[in-house]
Amino acid sequence: MKKLFLPILMISAMLIGILPSTIYADGSVDTTVDGEFGQKVNKILDKKGFSGSILVIKNGKPAFQTSRGYSTHSTGISNNEFTSYEIDSIQKNMTAALIMKEVEKNKLSLNDKLSQFYPEIPSSNKITLKQMMDMTSGLSLKGDVGPYKIMSDAEIIDADVKNTRFSQFSYDKWNYSAINFNLLSGILEKTTGKSYRDLFEETYVKKLKLQNTIFAYDDSPEIEKATGYNNLDPLSAKLDYKNVFYTKRYFEFDELGTGQVYMTPEDMYKIEKYIVAGPMLSKKSRETMFVPGSISTYGGGLYHGKDDNFANGWGYGFQGVMHISDNGKTAVIALENYSRVAADLKPVAKEIYQLANKK
Repeated sequence: MKKLFLPILMISAMLIGILPSTIYADGSVDTTVDGEFGQKVNKILDKKGFSGSILVIKNGKPAFQTSRGYSTHSTGISNNEFTSYEIDSIQKNMTAALIMKEVEKNKLSLNDKLSQFYPEIPSSNKITLKQMMDMTSGLSLKGDVGPYKIMSDAEIIDADVKNTRFSQFSYDKWNYSAINFNLLSGILEKTTGKSYRDLFEETYVKKLKLQNTIFAYDDSPEIEKATGYNNLDPLSAKLDYKNVFYTKRYFEFDELGTGQVYMTPEDMYKIEKYIVAGPMLSKKSRETMFVPGSISTYGGGLYHGKDDNFANGWGYGFQGVMHISDNGKTAVIALENYSRVAADLKPVAKEIYQLANKK
């Protein structure tokens, strides 16, 4: 939410980093993947100038995995397959799935009105949970989301509620605003009696035995969190690691349910496959959650194309892009710790996903 964006022209850049590898999650080589595929992916990454980690899944198997660049340049630590990255808005899809799980338990309905939980928000009596999940609620926030100090989830939501605005013009139309998922996180806490963090960790981290996923405000000697970088020059796509993106600690709490988690590409794939094609939700629930609410194709925290479910996260010196097929057997997870609009990761990830889908 409290993120800085600069208009930058597309400029190519090169990066000398860690040599790529084509491996399974356990480190074994996938001999079924020909070298030509890996060479093509490497050329795409070379042209872009990539600092991060990427995992490509074909036919349900890891087909390509590589890490490049520095995790923390000042200490000489390089990115590797165990490096965790801030996933930013990709977390919204995971929050939407938590809501849908409560719908399956008959504790919530997608037709429930926001007024049942936060009646003080203007026009909350006409806004449904599904509209919030689809970014068609007409809600926005006055100023930044969240207070400028560390507070509890309930205190953060209370501050957000006081600054939430409703626009009739934007109602039932596409209007991307993170406040929707802040409020959905608050609704989860009200409904379950558990903190968002506990719900997330129970549902994803413990259930899927994730080893490299952690909340932004936490630290663990066993998890390596990458440092985020960007460039001061708005026209630069260079990779010199001179500008560290320093994140104030209260930002990490402020991003409740919308962008406050670090993970590896492997952990992200496990979660997204679990949501999109796994046993977390019924087929009917998935189909309902993912129905787009507007021409944007956004529904339930993801954009939806033909056999392509897509999310993008950007902020704090990071950019992440995720593509996954309807059956979860083809995917591209690219997480980068050097954000540059001039070297946007979205077209790169899409090109690799299209390549992975070729017979």
